[in-house]
Amino acid sequence: MARLLGTVALALALTTGLGAAQQLSPADAGAFMGSWSLMLDTPQGAFEQTMVLKDEGGKVIAEISNQMAPEVQKVTDVSKKGDDLILKFAGNFQGNAFDAMITMTPDGTDKAKVTFDVNGGQFTMNGTGTKK
Repeated sequence: MARLLGTVALALALTTGLGAAQQLSPADAGAFMGSWSLMLDTPQGAFEQTMVLKDEGGKVIAEISNQMAPEVQKVTDVSKKGDDLILKFAGNFQGNAFDAMITMTPDGTDKAKVTFDVNGGQFTMNGTGTKK
């Protein structure tokens, strides 16, 4: 019985690992690399964020900041789906934890359509990204 449980646990651990996305390489991120200004529409008005996509040890990371939360949010879960760049991270604003996903869709040279999704669709902001 213990052997069966051990085998099941090993199978579950291996299966869970197979679904994990590999972190994006700078070459695969292409034109997304560099500094961006993200201008998002909110019910309270425009909300600007600065995002820098850079190479850290051969993998793409993002650093996001804004005037309301000037401390840099480091994002290591950066991937691509088709032409879209997708960043996933856990954040905290004024003591409220949230899960976030930013999707950037190319929209011409040095521009992107941006969707900022909070807590799986509970709150979504749309806007534009402009490369600096």
